[in-house]
Amino acid sequence: MKKILSLLFWAGVLVCSFALAGEAKGKLKDTLVLATWEDLATMDPQGSSRVSNWMVQRNIFDTLVTERPGGVVEPKLAKSWEFLDDVTVRFYLRDDVKFHNGEPFTAEDVLFTIKRGLSNPISASTFQFFDIDNSKIIDPHTVDLKLKSPYAAIFNTLAGGRASIVSKKAVEEAGDSKFARAPVGSGPYKLREWVSGTEISLVRNDAYWGNKAITKNVVFKVIPEAANRVIELETGGADVIYEVAGTDIDRVNEIDGAHVLMGDSNRYMFITFSMKDETLASKDLRHALSYALDKDAIVKACYSGAARTATGYYPSNVFAFKEIGVLPYDLEKAKELMKKSGHEKGLTLNFLVDSREMDARLAEAIQNMWNRIGLKVNIFQMAFSNYTSQGNTIQIGLRAGNANEPSNILIVYDPEFGERLQPNDEKLAAMLKEAITFYDSGKRAAAYEAIQDYLHDMRYSIPLAFTPVIYGLSDKVEGFDCDPRQQVDLYKVSIYE
Repeated sequence: MKKILSLLFWAGVLVCSFALAGEAKGKLKDTLVLATWEDLATMDPQGSSRVSNWMVQRNIFDTLVTERPGGVVEPKLAKSWEFLDDVTVRFYLRDDVKFHNGEPFTAEDVLFTIKRGLSNPISASTFQFFDIDNSKIIDPHTVDLKLKSPYAAIFNTLAGGRASIVSKKAVEEAGDSKFARAPVGSGPYKLREWVSGTEISLVRNDAYWGNKAITKNVVFKVIPEAANRVIELETGGADVIYEVAGTDIDRVNEIDGAHVLMGDSNRYMFITFSMKDETLASKDLRHALSYALDKDAIVKACYSGAARTATGYYPSNVFAFKEIGVLPYDLEKAKELMKKSGHEKGLTLNFLVDSREMDARLAEAIQNMWNRIGLKVNIFQMAFSNYTSQGNTIQIGLRAGNANEPSNILIVYDPEFGERLQPNDEKLAAMLKEAITFYDSGKRAAAYEAIQDYLHDMRYSIPLAFTPVIYGLSDKVEGFDCDPRQQVDLYKVSIYE
């Protein structure tokens, strides 16, 4: 009989369902195998934009600080810090850290990492508030980070994947392209091998400055199909599987010696409209497309009960969330607005979605509903990296986000971000820039509530679903946390024979 305590996601829990710890089940194994849904696009933290990248990189690199659920900030490579004024933070760094190449970690690596992030189009918007030219090294283990203006999300940014500290010497010696395939960090694991499209293997960093990893080897198998990941768990080919589909939850729980681990997350799924597209510039059209969708029906059909319909413009467990409610389904109102927008005879738009199974299911459901109001949708499915390389233009898309800070979530509406929505609303950009400057939590909350009201009025996007994290685990795995962003610290995880 399985020993599982379930705390349901849709009840608004903040903790995961988990397997009750039992006695150690024999001898420790030296290899933990995890099955993930896609290969990495890169191992360069400043060039990453996907959860699949960060969940591996988190175990190879360290950040200055770490942020726990609830916003608690804890030291990591930085032992402590202090605000010298509203735009200057002094960090006191550890002096016992070495990178995987044997080089000591210093303040020079910190400034190099942030400067590198500012120069990369993928991460430039994340670091836009840092004034790197006026930041300075005080001594090898003390650094002053200067900001262009007060920045309330500084610690969240520095705890994020893009702020993972890289070895300046390793990057300069290898160059960006080679470093992206052979990363050098200071984390508890080192890259052993990366076979594109097949697997990534890590080995314990025995010289790690912190708690040494329990398990010597970690292998990520790339298995795109959700059903095949379940088979891998059934046959013992994997100890942990990511992204269990709602339709597979019962099947996993029926596996002898395995169980589902599910919990609340910071993940959300939105429909996005290009803010630069001439056709979609019509507010009436965007509202028509919103009214034409039965969001509850879409979420129920596509997620099989393993998600809840979004009731706002970012996850409800993120600071200053405003409950707007499920956007109403009103087909007659949608048709009326289509006529008002000048498209009563219909139109055709292109819908680009990522190469995930869920994206395809959602796109087809959305396509069918929009067809009722005369909108023909051409669905194109391709990897995100291919989309950006083809000019980064899009009319309609899906955004699967995963963040625990409103400024990071809402950055997609900032013209400096530029992806998916092709943002160009200067009023909204100004609102976003002002909100991030408030260190006072009350003022900051009010600013973000006003932004959510504005988004609801403009309807540049349509919230669809808040989704839990769902794993399948062998009962012999211990210490695997159900992290809301799927960025699990694997050094704590053990697996028994």
